[in-house]
Amino acid sequence: MRPQELVEHSRRTKIVATLGPATDGDGVIEDLIAAGMDSARLNCSHGEPEDLERRARSVRDTAERMGRPVALMFDLQGPKIRLAGDTPERQLSLGEQVTFTGPDGGDGGPDELKVAFPGFTSLLTERSSIIVGDGTPRFTVLQRGAREVLTTVTSAGKVSPRKGVNVTHAQPTLPAVTEKDERDLEIAVQEGADFVAVSFVRSGADIDEVRERLVERGSDARLIAKIEKVEGFENLDPILAASDGVMVARGDYGVEAGLARVPLMQKDTIHRATQAGKLVITATQMLESMISAPEPTRAEATDIANAVLDGSSAVMLSGETSIGAFPVEAVRWMAELAHAGEEATEIFAADRRRAAESADAAVMYAAVMLSSDTGAAALVIPTSTGGTPRACAKYRPRRPIVALSHNPRVVNQLALEWGVTPRLTDQISSTDELVQRSLEAAKEIAGLPSGAIVVVTAGPSTGMAGATNLITLREVP
Repeated sequence: MRPQELVEHSRRTKIVATLGPATDGDGVIEDLIAAGMDSARLNCSHGEPEDLERRARSVRDTAERMGRPVALMFDLQGPKIRLAGDTPERQLSLGEQVTFTGPDGGDGGPDELKVAFPGFTSLLTERSSIIVGDGTPRFTVLQRGAREVLTTVTSAGKVSPRKGVNVTHAQPTLPAVTEKDERDLEIAVQEGADFVAVSFVRSGADIDEVRERLVERGSDARLIAKIEKVEGFENLDPILAASDGVMVARGDYGVEAGLARVPLMQKDTIHRATQAGKLVITATQMLESMISAPEPTRAEATDIANAVLDGSSAVMLSGETSIGAFPVEAVRWMAELAHAGEEATEIFAADRRRAAESADAAVMYAAVMLSSDTGAAALVIPTSTGGTPRACAKYRPRRPIVALSHNPRVVNQLALEWGVTPRLTDQISSTDELVQRSLEAAKEIAGLPSGAIVVVTAGPSTGMAGATNLITLREVP
């Protein structure tokens, strides 16, 4: 494969696929990986603990057998609020007055809705609205009391048992980690999760709280903040500072803020995340029609292309793979559409000169610019922590990034980084060995021919943890 062919055929945008009943069949995980799955998401909101454990182990075993790094992500349910299980199904009309109560309030009258969440009424503020289900019905608060809240229906719709409830501008007393989340975190640590996604994040403190729990359990899983609350978007900068990445969770955000705000929120979140050098995943309904159809719609193809053009590190499939009729086909289409979107030159930022934010960042940027200015076929980066490949990926270089690490955890985590092809290697003990191993990797892993030019960059002398201080331009022997 010639250097330019490597550039043309290497997909930069990564794919997250959610596992579920549709992926439990024999050989399906293998087919998903072969089709392009870079990260397997386990949605803790569905299934039993044994399902999470079984699917996590299946991913690990299959990826190891195939020799492919796959990032394992546990997605916590968070403080999910629902209507009580005995809620009668009925249609609510515009202007109708309804009283909301907590699990112990009210007498179950026809104009009452009971919420199965202790302290529900204390969550509401003067700015709050209440939304049930996927956006309707919607309620405006008229009067707040200690045990009940009087509302009026501002958007008609149907209520039924266990429907989800969203509260905009809720009091900060809403917990960041629930008892269920604690149990799921135990499983995530037990199974060696590479990433933990945190639901309904409102502030950087929510991320700090989850990280503390992971550190206490000896886990170095990276944290993804799901931006799905209005407060989360309003506090995006401190959330970015506290997290390792964000997920543009368009479903719940669209419910809270309204559909019209979703497109600009998506673009703004992706832009700010990439500027901060953080991983960003675009999620929700990307190939929704493929839950029941073997091919996507034209609108879905355009949606994926726009997510790629915006700069998403990864795009995510939810129901399409977890419960859909065509999980493998959905991943295959996602890979093809993402690759097609990458033909647009504007996604590659390396050609646009920019000021680096620090001395370390300047070194990374210099490596990226060197690869661009010389027409190098790839950047090859030995790493022990993954920091240098991530820092280079921030600049969205034209050339693929081949990351080499002796740490399997780092290799799996880098599988989700934009433009990075991670591979496991032996620990490197000297600069000469570092360069030699990098050139061998360029030939064996990246498929580059003799004579191809690559940029090698790494940390202090051995590629171990620390500031990057080596940039060299070499020819593949």
